[in-house]
Amino acid sequence: MPSTPMAPHGNDPWFVHFSNLLGSAVLQPDGKSAGKLVDMVVHTGEPYPPVERLVLRAEGRRRVHLPWSDVVEVRPDALRVREGVVPSPGDPPLGPDRLSLRKEILDRQIVDVEGAKLVRVNDLQFLVAKGGLRLAHVDVGFRGLVRRMGWERAVDRAVTSVRPSSQYLRSDSLLSWKLVQPLDTAPGKVRLEVAQRALGGMHPADLAEIMEDLDRDQRAVLLERLDVETAADTLEETSPEVTAQILEEVAPERAADILEEMAPDQAADALGELSGETRRELLAAMEHPEAHEVQRLLHHDPRSAGGLMTPDRVQLQPRQTVADALAELRRRAEDLPLVYEIFLTDRSGVLVGLCTLRDLLLAPVTARLGTIAREPPVTVEVDATLRDVADAAAKYNLVSVPVVDSQGALVGMVTIDDILSEVLDGR
Repeated sequence: MPSTPMAPHGNDPWFVHFSNLLGSAVLQPDGKSAGKLVDMVVHTGEPYPPVERLVLRAEGRRRVHLPWSDVVEVRPDALRVREGVVPSPGDPPLGPDRLSLRKEILDRQIVDVEGAKLVRVNDLQFLVAKGGLRLAHVDVGFRGLVRRMGWERAVDRAVTSVRPSSQYLRSDSLLSWKLVQPLDTAPGKVRLEVAQRALGGMHPADLAEIMEDLDRDQRAVLLERLDVETAADTLEETSPEVTAQILEEVAPERAADILEEMAPDQAADALGELSGETRRELLAAMEHPEAHEVQRLLHHDPRSAGGLMTPDRVQLQPRQTVADALAELRRRAEDLPLVYEIFLTDRSGVLVGLCTLRDLLLAPVTARLGTIAREPPVTVEVDATLRDVADAAAKYNLVSVPVVDSQGALVGMVTIDDILSEVLDGR
């Protein structure tokens, strides 16, 4: 059996940077070089992946590789292997749960799921302990980049002479490997499940901001790692142009599932950015009720009340009771994440009143809605402009503006968040 790799200071755990090991000599027991280290392969099936193979550049610039089990000593500037080691030619095959660190992680973008941001890997940090080398941290700071360039000592001296208390000297920008998710690679099953749970816990607005910063291929990779509901919530926070680009990069069936989960007005905005052929394909793949709602919205100008409105609302009749309204709210809780009021219409669908949530909470459950309803302060028709809708919301301090057709029938509502989004996008 090979002996246990040793640290410079005995068997105590210690850290070493990838940049310090890259290019270092891999020495045989007699001191001869087996080659220079150019890459490492890790097994991603654990929270802190162990190094499994070393990739070397041998004489004649040949690339060879050998298992980590052949290593008997680790130093910051060199590795030593056991006697009789015969490296295998070429690069090691990368099966499931394997990552080539230099090719697939270094200099790549990753999602920091704790900080909810997109960062670039400038260096990696390993823990040397118990005979193994484990990937512990990624370095996303400027100092990691300086170290990679080989300028760390010179820059440290220069900064120390000018500003010895500088934050640059006191801390590295290290992220635990468990808190990041590679975007340009396909990690193994265990690693992927950990990442999906972490990504699913991020706020959709943070995920959307990350999406905006990625290129098209990376967006598609990240979207595939989100469940349908989270993907829909995220795309509702991105611009229609970005949403359309992303939907074009995934399979039509998955794109249709995501569109069905999105708010109809947001789905219509995204589909409006697609070519006619792609739009028809996705509408055909959607369930009929959702597709029908979205198609109706597509007939309106995107910046009109008809284009901005969502058809999702709670609509009851005056003869129904507060208990009926509360039961309907509970029934549709999953469909309507935000509810501001319920609308009352007559049998022909004409808007005749509304009740706020406060009205419902203060009234007896047996009270008929018509007895506690108030008259809508304003309505807008489907062809009203964004300015008309914004003016109505501002004048009457509304969180939603009801939209009616030419006969006064309720067809939807424009919420304040959609108004603000359009106003801010059009600045």
